[in-house]
Amino acid sequence: MPSTTKLVLTAGFAMFSMFFGSGNLIFPLLIGLKSQNLYVYSILGFSITAICIPFLGLLGMMKFKGDHKKYFSILGEKLAFVLILLMLMLIGPFGVIPRCVNVAFGGLELMCPIFPLWLFSLIFCIFTGVLIWRPNNIVNIIGLILTPIKLGSYVLLIIIGIWFAEPVIYSEMSASSSFFLGLSKGYQTMDLMASFFFASTIYVYLKKALPAEKNVDDKLIRMGILSSLFGAFLLLGCYVGLVLLGYLYSPFLDNVAQESMLVAIAQQTLGRYAGPFITTTLAVSCLATATILAALFTDFLKEDICKNKITRPQAIFATAIISFTLSLFGFESICNCLGYILEWIYPFLMLFAIFQIVRKYTINQNLISRI
Repeated sequence: MPSTTKLVLTAGFAMFSMFFGSGNLIFPLLIGLKSQNLYVYSILGFSITAICIPFLGLLGMMKFKGDHKKYFSILGEKLAFVLILLMLMLIGPFGVIPRCVNVAFGGLELMCPIFPLWLFSLIFCIFTGVLIWRPNNIVNIIGLILTPIKLGSYVLLIIIGIWFAEPVIYSEMSASSSFFLGLSKGYQTMDLMASFFFASTIYVYLKKALPAEKNVDDKLIRMGILSSLFGAFLLLGCYVGLVLLGYLYSPFLDNVAQESMLVAIAQQTLGRYAGPFITTTLAVSCLATATILAALFTDFLKEDICKNKITRPQAIFATAIISFTLSLFGFESICNCLGYILEWIYPFLMLFAIFQIVRKYTINQNLISRI
């Protein structure tokens, strides 16, 4: 059995890699570009909606043993099913996965401008399908292989970028505007939605690694909390670094497409080495997130929508086809469509996550008092 420390670190790395996908790369740069010297307020707002609230949802789900059906059951069977389906569609092949394809493609364009999006998307979706073919290996693949490459690359780019940056102009935004800019962009990471389903993956991974013993559920919760704190710390560090890059390199980003901003910064800092570096970094980063999201939607499609009337390979193929098709619409179009939906659903999910934490804590306190 792996040591507790190794389990916590692997799960924490996996959480970081699952959450840190396409929007998590782009939106910190965007708020750094817009808020400039007032970036501290934007980081604060972004941290609330992109770190604190998602991990609150994740910890709440751990209290329900990673069972998202039980977590939402208080809403009623039909409403819970519709809400779960909508969230998995948005964070899966109808939203985040196509967005991952577009961000990863932004890196390849630097090296090979004539390479078509449709071909890249096809390769990306096929490779994602290969990675989820055996679902039991997903956490180890993400936590032990993809995350070290991903995290090391971003840390290196952030350090080099900050080191060679020059002073920039001051922002005309107010502190409150900067804060609410960060708050709103944190919505669009869609990490709260993802947390409801990532918790299941992490819970199952930790449970399988631990021997059956008394109070194993309490140990699982503790390990889940430690893993969450570690993953949240990694996310915060990368967000701060990316916001700073957006601020420091704002003169070079004014007319750059959102999905290409990190590429533009890499060109400024790494010169001729930017191509291979940023292509690999973006591909690994987006692939890690797309892998877990594709696995979640695939399982839901097979088991809950089709009631096991289709095979898992058929569900993987359907997920890949939808992701491929929608990726051809481009990053900005996808974000605009998602933005309208998130304005309505995200506040409700935030309140629901807080409600479930309070409700579970109150129930536990009542049980303890009776004993």
